[in-house]
Amino acid sequence: MDLVWLVIPAAAAIFALRTLVIARRLKAASKIPALVDTRALSDAKKGLHEHRGALEAAIAAPKRHLAAAKNLPRAAVAQGRRAKGVDAMVEDFLPERRL
Repeated sequence: MDLVWLVIPAAAAIFALRTLVIARRLKAASKIPALVDTRALSDAKKGLHEHRGALEAAIAAPKRHLAAAKNLPRAAVAQGRRAKGVDAMVEDFLPERRL
């Protein structure tokens, strides 16, 4: 006899038994409303803690952007040559110089 013919019924039996065990646990848990509320509360706490990391990162992001913005003018001062070249280009496009 082939091994497949033994494995398939065994898998079906394990699935059926597991379904029955889960159904009995759910039935027993539904009889105790405090247990259901406690479980829902613990699930809500887990969800809150999972999202706290993302929330802290979102709160910290503007601070990082502000620090980067504060460093921008210092970098522009260090590159004075570029600023002069840009100023010259802007002055060339002023209405007084066009005529």
